[in-house]
Amino acid sequence: MKNREYIQRRIPADLSQVEIREQWQITFWTLKLSTTQDRLSQALREVGPDLESVRAWLETTPTSRPKR
Repeated sequence: MKNREYIQRRIPADLSQVEIREQWQITFWTLKLSTTQDRLSQALREVGPDLESVRAWLETTPTSRPKR
């Protein structure tokens, strides 16, 4: 089995908590929540690991745009 396939097939044991300690977790949650690693990390800093809180933050917090 290829490493990439293995990463894509892993699923966290607790789907109510977002953890991103390992690369496969980052891959899982960014795909699941359709977001970037930076936004996911920011959401976790702001609201903690509860999935519903993270999802709500992502839905209600606009993407910051670089200043020109």
